[in-house]
Amino acid sequence: MYLPRPPESNFRPIPAGSWPAVCYRVIDLGTQDVTFQGEKKEQPKVQLSFEIHDDECRTDDGKPMVVHQRYTWSMHEKSTLRKHLEAWRAKPFLDSDFGKGGFDIRNLLGVPCMLSIIHNTSNDRVYANISSIAKLPKGMSARELTNEKLFLSLERDEFDREAFAKLPDFLKTTIMASPEYQRLASNDAEPAQFKNTVDDSIPF
Repeated sequence: MYLPRPPESNFRPIPAGSWPAVCYRVIDLGTQDVTFQGEKKEQPKVQLSFEIHDDECRTDDGKPMVVHQRYTWSMHEKSTLRKHLEAWRAKPFLDSDFGKGGFDIRNLLGVPCMLSIIHNTSNDRVYANISSIAKLPKGMSARELTNEKLFLSLERDEFDREAFAKLPDFLKTTIMASPEYQRLASNDAEPAQFKNTVDDSIPF
């Protein structure tokens, strides 16, 4: 008896290059275990998801391709998240942008940008990753979003069970492993039902 061939994958990564995109999902993943250069540590993580708006980047059923990027939830001057957001905004953050009353990451939802995509290979599979984000060039516009805008925070007064329920199972499993989610789940009182609204008065 011979081993069967594994099923062929129809996975097709986003082509490498620069593509117009729109952010449609901002997800707090909570604190996650990570290993870097053989050292294990715990880091708070957030995931941003983007729709690519170019006819070359469509799935077999005609939908726009999407790309997801996980970041360490840090505004250190050398952090990738800060570098990407400042390049996207085309201006640096000020001290007033940090902390309560400052920049709210949910305001990224629906904002267009230009993504630079590079390819990385792991276990003989090619993955598309975001190398940089920039402001959309003048004269270029993004299309209407196909995917639903979705924001999830694991802060108790912002947690939205309905938003959590809409996430794919593998992402829910990742979030449920975080101590932030476990604290929410272990509390007797129901977390507040935060609504996915964006304050348009706050400039990106």
